[in-house]
Amino acid sequence: MKSSVVIPTYYRSYDLFRLFESLLKQLVKPEEVLVIDDTPTTEIKHICEEYNGEFSRIGITLYYVKQHGSPRSISIARNLGAKMAHGDIVIFIDSDIMLYPDYIEKVMGVFQKNPKTVGVGGWFSPNTRRQISAKGIHYHFNQTLCKIFALERDSRNSCKNFEYPLVLSRTIHCQWLLGGSMSLRRSVFNEFQFDENLKGYSWGEDFLFSNLIIKKYPESLLITPDARSINVCSGEARLEGKELFNLQMRNAKYILTKLWGFKGLLLFGRQHLGILFFKVKEGIWKLIHPV
Repeated sequence: MKSSVVIPTYYRSYDLFRLFESLLKQLVKPEEVLVIDDTPTTEIKHICEEYNGEFSRIGITLYYVKQHGSPRSISIARNLGAKMAHGDIVIFIDSDIMLYPDYIEKVMGVFQKNPKTVGVGGWFSPNTRRQISAKGIHYHFNQTLCKIFALERDSRNSCKNFEYPLVLSRTIHCQWLLGGSMSLRRSVFNEFQFDENLKGYSWGEDFLFSNLIIKKYPESLLITPDARSINVCSGEARLEGKELFNLQMRNAKYILTKLWGFKGLLLFGRQHLGILFFKVKEGIWKLIHPV
């Protein structure tokens, strides 16, 4: 099988430089790398021109694609990349990710061992600080609240909806894949697409896409601890504060309703109530424990 790497990007030129360096060091090389650029400036184009020769020397074709005539959207960028890709496996990587040298090798190995698998997710291992914080009473209390209100929480060797594994010791079936580190058989795009109604940051597009696949093909998605990468979480061109919160609420309501109708709307209300509860709890905590 051959693979194509698709990288949606919006600014983040330095992050793209680091990702390119990690791609050049892959033990198993992709057939091509497609950069789908939403940046209004030419900085991403210049980096691709700079690296074109290096990729070519090791047999990788680097394509630079500038989006025109459509609003900025990660969903649109992912769909465009999948449409242009020639590989049997389409590997989606966010621009602020750095791959371990065996990342592609491990992803392709999972597909080869599991011919009925539609998608494979890599795993972002937690940093030491997060592992330590996961041992306290306060942490476990918050995790219980997250479960009650169906908010995202940590798990161990499990990846159901609204949870992500803090500990992952083996390849397991999962309900959803993170868009920044997901790989899919190109044939899946004959049936499914990322929802292009989710504009801009397109928060939640990976959750919606994954669940639509799972509805038709149960147990067709896997997550593996062997495909490792580092999520730099670049702050460049990233939404934050009230703007991010409003986007998340708007997209969550749309996604949950599209997946589960009225039940999804009730689920959204439950999550919203949980978020308000956490805000009140945080305010009380600050009053009791002032800095």
